[in-house]
Amino acid sequence: MFARSYFPGRTGQLLIVPREGDFITRTDPDFPYMHGSPWPYDVEIPLMFAGPAVKVGTYSMPAAQQDVAPTLAAALGVHMPPTSTGRVLPVLKTGMTPPRVVVLIVLDGMRRDYFDRYAALMPTFTTLRQRGAWFAQAQLSILPSNTAVGHSTIATGTDPAVHGITGTNLYDRIGRVRREIFAGAEPGDLMALTLADVWQFATSGRAIVLAQASIDRAATPLAGHGACQVNGVSAVLASYDPRSGNWSTNPRCYRLPAYLKEVNASALWAGNAEWMHHKIDTPSAVRFSALFPAFEADAMVAMIEHEPVGEDGIADLVLLNYKGADFVGHKYGPDSQELRATLGEMDRHLARILGALEKKVGNDYLLAVTADHGMPSEPSSTDRRHFAPSIIDLLNNEFDPEGKQLVTAFDAENLQIFIDEDRLAKLGLTLPDLARFLRSQPFLFWAFTSDEVRQAAAGL
Repeated sequence: MFARSYFPGRTGQLLIVPREGDFITRTDPDFPYMHGSPWPYDVEIPLMFAGPAVKVGTYSMPAAQQDVAPTLAAALGVHMPPTSTGRVLPVLKTGMTPPRVVVLIVLDGMRRDYFDRYAALMPTFTTLRQRGAWFAQAQLSILPSNTAVGHSTIATGTDPAVHGITGTNLYDRIGRVRREIFAGAEPGDLMALTLADVWQFATSGRAIVLAQASIDRAATPLAGHGACQVNGVSAVLASYDPRSGNWSTNPRCYRLPAYLKEVNASALWAGNAEWMHHKIDTPSAVRFSALFPAFEADAMVAMIEHEPVGEDGIADLVLLNYKGADFVGHKYGPDSQELRATLGEMDRHLARILGALEKKVGNDYLLAVTADHGMPSEPSSTDRRHFAPSIIDLLNNEFDPEGKQLVTAFDAENLQIFIDEDRLAKLGLTLPDLARFLRSQPFLFWAFTSDEVRQAAAGL
């Protein structure tokens, strides 16, 4: 899984896997739960297709995120480029005609078992599952299992080893700075074409592409490169700004419609600053509540209603990152009442989104629903929750107790530790020395060096 994600110059020098049931997270109180691992709770995802073009049924064959874009491209009558490592799933009816709209909804942080455990709370999703093509064995084939990697893989139909997004951030060894990937909705780090890019080129920019997400690292890969590529045109991209509570975009590459520019999330807490006894009266805090899906849906409905979706003979794309389950799952966990409430609201507002679309095109659309990753449950004991700064201290205290400069960056969801290799050499150490020490830790399943992962990647 790491080998499929190895990208020279971007992958960390040490790649670690917590043992099943343990996880590594941030010290931020909003993130006591953290995904990223290869275990079922993080990699088993929902995947389904619905619409008149779809052959209904439950499919037991393996399926992965890389298969989504090639399948949607096939429905549009085009092919993803040779960079694609996914395949066209056998869900499209023979002789089907391209739909007027293709809709892709990525449910952020949505475990597949939510569709069983909480089915009664999600009647819209449950009905789509019953009337569509459901892949019962869909799961990630890559690591780490996080938002930037997952959305990039879904959007491009290829592995991180090709599209280049290996985590939510990386360490620039030359500039000696940690850098967020897709910050400011900048698509330059994405090294492969997306479904949106391919369809824009195929239609000479005449197709409407609407992309929306509540974080830049989900919005940007869904929208593709927009105008920031040769012969590209501006897609509509709305990305939530947790500092201001407004929708934002990168105007070099994308367009933010005027009707969204003045919309602000503060309306969500105007009548009550609390939700389920939790304070939610800031643009950042309100995301961790069941109130936020209404704000996401309002924007998506507005785009569908205001833009000429489905009004000509060229199919349009509607691409949504629906993030409530991720925010609330990070803070309260998959078994919480807060998550149950949030899933119910997500389902209710999904019905609104589909209703707005059906007013435009009836049932002449193809819908794909999947997830970028899952979420771990409450650990069986308090000592199975670990924190990224403690891992950094562990290595520095063992190998560099005086300078404490050996580790340059480590973020829990990436499972990659960046090492100052000049410092490593000065201390007379090697990466295998560090990996062996990490393997001896009881909370880690394994630790790889980048050389080991690179060699495995060469054999794929």
